[in-house]
Amino acid sequence: MLVAIEESFAELEQWMDWAQEVPTVGGLPEVLRQGELNSDSDRGWDGDYTIFVAESDDVMGGVGLHRTEDPGKFEISYWVRTSQTRRGVATLAARTVISAASAGLESARQIMMRMDQANLASASVAQKLGFALHAQVAQRIAAAGHTGRGYVWTLDLPG
Repeated sequence: MLVAIEESFAELEQWMDWAQEVPTVGGLPEVLRQGELNSDSDRGWDGDYTIFVAESDDVMGGVGLHRTEDPGKFEISYWVRTSQTRRGVATLAARTVISAASAGLESARQIMMRMDQANLASASVAQKLGFALHAQVAQRIAAAGHTGRGYVWTLDLPG
């Protein structure tokens, strides 16, 4: 995980608020522990998952699904290792998590994606998965690539 983050840091720090400093071997457990705390919170079926290369078990990135304040809405996020971008990894990972949520979460009615308007790669993933642009919003600047303007994309689940 640390090698994948280090390799991808120049891109990650542009968009991810958790990637504003290169984690150290000692600091990585805290990043992972924060994900576990989110998973164990009262927000329900939350999780951060690692994406692996099947043949080698190398880390390709991560995908997360988190319940929002509305129990029927979940938010998805992802990142992909720089050497693995532009191969459909984010789209496949997001599609897989959305499918699992749709099948396994009776309360799930909608999946959301939030991103900075300058993050064109993530906007492309949202479009490929059939998300609709729901809103353009002001957002805090939490990473170097942020403009202060964000998109909120939504996907209504069947059922």
